[in-house]
Amino acid sequence: MSRISFYPGPSRVNAKVTEYFYDAYMEGILSENHRSAAFMKLFKKTKKLLKQKLDVPEDYEIVFTSSATECWEIIAQSLTAKASFHVYNGAFGNKWCEYAGKLGVETHAASFDIEDAVPIKLLSVPEEVDVVCVTQNETSNGTQVSDVELTILRRQFADRLIAVDATSSMAATTLPFKMADVWFASVQKGFGLPSGMGIMILSPAAVAKAEKLNENDHYNSLLFSIVNSRKDQTPYTPNILGIYLLYRLMEDRRPIEEINRKVKNRFLDWMDFLNKFDSWTPLVENESVRSTTVIPLKAEPSVIKELLEKASDAGFTLGSGYGEWKEDTIRIANFPSIKKKEIQSLRFFLKKNFD
Repeated sequence: MSRISFYPGPSRVNAKVTEYFYDAYMEGILSENHRSAAFMKLFKKTKKLLKQKLDVPEDYEIVFTSSATECWEIIAQSLTAKASFHVYNGAFGNKWCEYAGKLGVETHAASFDIEDAVPIKLLSVPEEVDVVCVTQNETSNGTQVSDVELTILRRQFADRLIAVDATSSMAATTLPFKMADVWFASVQKGFGLPSGMGIMILSPAAVAKAEKLNENDHYNSLLFSIVNSRKDQTPYTPNILGIYLLYRLMEDRRPIEEINRKVKNRFLDWMDFLNKFDSWTPLVENESVRSTTVIPLKAEPSVIKELLEKASDAGFTLGSGYGEWKEDTIRIANFPSIKKKEIQSLRFFLKKNFD
């Protein structure tokens, strides 16, 4: 039986990926080396389409990585001279902070409750901090930082780089790219592609900082990637299939404004539907901070266990809870690649078993 995935990452792969795979093989691009004219042409077209479809400022640079986790490493290695400041309310924001610390970066942090907006006015950022790190969409608890908050952060920390983890929102929602210097994500969520590739989007200020620090000690040093990207190349043999799939997806995708509208409307429909049940409640009560791409529900652990087991038996893969919410929550993905008929099937299952 073919399973229907509502897991919040890796999530459901776009339905056209099979076609893209076949075309990649038939076109011979998978046998090209990363210095070839064919690859450079693909790389250039992919960057151009990303900017067009995601509404990325023209003067921002794009480089590819293996994952969002690698982006944490690159930021620590290549953009942080001494210290980073991490603002978070969940497990992935906390992991980013811990990861930077393990790489020898001096880290400072401010955590806040999942029901609250970012306490921007209360943030005390030391002078030595180079980069302010924000998890825009926290996958572990289904919260997100608003565009307004990011705008205020940009104004308050105009003299620092702002780095944003947008792994669960990029390609699914509109993002205010000019309000930060580094944006990054993996492709297995909002893009609806197989895992194994990450994307970094860099402002002129981030590029200038990489040039100033001139860190070139690692295979994935950011300056090395930027120099190669400007030549439509990569510093090491990349995931050519992943880049090709991204190119084809962006070629077929509607502009991000339309995708955002679709995702938001689906989210509102989901909340209207889920609020009719007595078996669970939304994990996040404050509607203004809820993610539109990851929907967490809270219930007694016994109910969560029953829900996950019955859903699995019926052919659905739901996201279990994460971190401190592991035992008493589930998470439902609301990414663009999920089909309308699949949503209808899951709702029928929930109504039949838990109404």
